Amino acid sequence: MTTASVCYRHPDRPAGVRCQRCDRPICPDCMNSAAVGFQCPSCFNEGVKSIPKTRTSLGGIQRGNPQVITMTVLALNVLVFIGVRVGSPQVLNDLVLFPALVETEPWRLLTSAFTHVQIFHIFSNLFMLWQIGPPLEQMLGRLRFTILYLLSALGGGIAVWLISAPTSATLGASGAVLGLVGALLVVSRARNLDVTWILGYVAITAVLSFVIPNISWEGHLGGFVTGAAVAWLFLQDTKRRRSKARL
Repeated sequence: MTTASVCYRHPDRPAGVRCQRCDRPICPDCMNSAAVGFQCPSCFNEGVKSIPKTRTSLGGIQRGNPQVITMTVLALNVLVFIGVRVGSPQVLNDLVLFPALVETEPWRLLTSAFTHVQIFHIFSNLFMLWQIGPPLEQMLGRLRFTILYLLSALGGGIAVWLISAPTSATLGASGAVLGLVGALLVVSRARNLDVTWILGYVAITAVLSFVIPNISWEGHLGGFVTGAAVAWLFLQDTKRRRSKARL
């Protein structure tokens, strides 16, 4: 094969071969192994983009580690917990959800969902997140799982804002976690799977929300309903994509 004397991307380097797609000379540093021969970086990247993306069972884009978002959320909750415990009381006051302050400090709708004070509180929430987060993340993909979690947390916060007393203080990941539970319930029902344990968990949580003082049933309800609604929308989108693919 005839090759030019220098690489088209590095004029100071001798070329070894020509790109199999564009036929331009490339040096060893620019050689990317392809199905046949070598390709320059530009052609190789274009070829990668043209490869159809593998999607999860619920329409998300499938990537490597199916637990990376779950682990990130777990770590964020732990870091905030440590920050609250070792920081000044003002740190906690700036993160907790006070409905009366939402209009001027809207970030509280989300920051409260990453904030815990008691060890049992954070342990119970993160234990449940660890149980159902990875399988949901694997089914949804990273982006959709992130959307589900954040919208569930936001839904719980908005419910507290609209329903709770203006001066009540709410914190914890319960709303977001219950959003995952609601999503898992919708997905499991759509796949005709056994949902007995999910219904049992929801029932127990509902009872405890009203029996034990200082538990935000508003946040639980808002997160659960939001998570179920988001999962339903994902299911509809997945059905639409599959119907379109059959045409």
